Amino acid sequence: MTQMPHPDDLTDDELAEHAHAWRRQALRGDRSARAPAHAYETALRERVRASVAADLIASASNVQSETKRPWWRKFWPSQGGSASV
Repeated sequence: MTQMPHPDDLTDDELAEHAHAWRRQALRGDRSARAPAHAYETALRERVRASVAADLIASASNVQSETKRPWWRKFWPSQGGSASV
């Protein structure tokens, strides 16, 4: 592990593999592996956050904008009627 490819040049699986390999080296006591391990892990977290955010935005835009009654309204009568306790 002498050459560090840039995280943007790697696929998700390759990035995870590099992060894991560098962290393994760091845990074995190689002090020079700490910075690359941290860099790859940070890039992987950012990439995962970006993909999760994109999925959430896409799912939110697909949701129909129906006005639903709140769940608790089934326990109380409608506003027009009188409430009896």
